Amino acid sequence: MPNGRKKGGRDAYGTLADLWRLLQSIIDDSESTFEALGISVKAYFLLDAVEEHPFPAELAGKLLLPRPTVTYLINQLEAGGFLERRVEAGDLRKFRLVRTPAGVKALRRVEEAMGRSFGERLGRLSADEAAAFDRIVGVLTRPGGRDA
Repeated sequence: MPNGRKKGGRDAYGTLADLWRLLQSIIDDSESTFEALGISVKAYFLLDAVEEHPFPAELAGKLLLPRPTVTYLINQLEAGGFLERRVEAGDLRKFRLVRTPAGVKALRRVEEAMGRSFGERLGRLSADEAAAFDRIVGVLTRPGGRDA
């Protein structure tokens, strides 16, 4: 069926597509913050992922980006003072990515902007609906679901 909608209800893809549009609208609302910082949306998500995935090859896999794109984004973030490369002990060919204080501050600014945008949307729900939404998203994002 078109747009992931079924007669008499929705399928999972239709809900997923709406969640994607929600994320896109929040990012769009936060565009001025990205511009003020001089970073792209992709660079923001890479910077956010560095703490858990400090090596470029890991980032490429996690973010589903080609390695040359990851290298380009790393170079941009490094030039902007948001990220540093540190040689990995024991292997001088390998380097670990580390956020700088400016990188941490940039992450917080974007998180605040996106939080405000999402908060405005959550304001359209009743307190009970917002609490239920939070619980449901928590269950859906936990590995293993409700019981994990």
